[in-house]
Amino acid sequence: MLTGNWAPGLTMTTVLRGIYSLLEDPNPDDPLVPEIARTFKTNRIEYNRLAKEWTAKYAE
Repeated sequence: MLTGNWAPGLTMTTVLRGIYSLLEDPNPDDPLVPEIARTFKTNRIEYNRLAKEWTAKYAE
């Protein structure tokens, strides 16, 4: 969303919709952390387990 498309006129609503979109439909072909993307693509059950674990641990 923001890669190459940043403009000072972007509204908070636009930014939040972009974040929601990334959370709802992540793009494992353009990952920040390749290992996580690999797990997402090859073992969704393990990915979901780790996501829940990390959320519980770090989102306190």
